[in-house]
Amino acid sequence: MMAKGAAELAQHDPAVAGRSAETMTALLTLLRTEISAAQRHGDIDSAADPERLAALLLAVVRGIEAVGKAGLAPEAVRSVADTALAALPGPRGGEEREGA
Repeated sequence: MMAKGAAELAQHDPAVAGRSAETMTALLTLLRTEISAAQRHGDIDSAADPERLAALLLAVVRGIEAVGKAGLAPEAVRSVADTALAALPGPRGGEEREGA
């Protein structure tokens, strides 16, 4: 609901734009926190920028939501998610992780 509201109303309604921005900021913060934790645990390259990775993952998640609602097969949606996770820089200096 937020995605549709933001897409259709944010350009014309400052309240919707503000709420959408707050929500996106909160989601980015949560993702950044989890990415930083994964870096501390050695699952993601510690040299990677958690802010950039958070933005990438948020864009992927929002895209998955959109194509899933548009009818993309669940197997294809899962493949997109798996590919995005595999593309995260591994703990050895940016190598892609296998089988994520």
